[in-house]
Amino acid sequence: MYLKTIVGEILKKNNRSLSWLSVEMNKTFDGLKLSLMKGSMKYNDLLLMAKILDVPPTIFFEETNPSHMTEKEALKTAENNHQSTHVDLELKNYKELVTTLKEQLKDKDKIIFLLSK
Repeated sequence: MYLKTIVGEILKKNNRSLSWLSVEMNKTFDGLKLSLMKGSMKYNDLLLMAKILDVPPTIFFEETNPSHMTEKEALKTAENNHQSTHVDLELKNYKELVTTLKEQLKDKDKIIFLLSK
């Protein structure tokens, strides 16, 4: 399961948003979202996020999180129920990544334009 999905479920249970978490972690919204989508968070950031969310850090790792299905089980279930496959999930995450990166490019272009004045 993707880190973004795990964190999203925890935030939903606590009626909190990703923007709230980014402020609490002193990170930009886009930076935090990108880290979660890529699964490229630093160890210290994972510990801080666990502390803020009041959960054990081990919850972010599939092998130690029994409440989440393994990727193989998820694929089996999806095939049996004719639901979306692992590829569909990856496609969705990559589309979100593209959207986030495009937004970052727009912001950077705007900054360049403003600095060139």
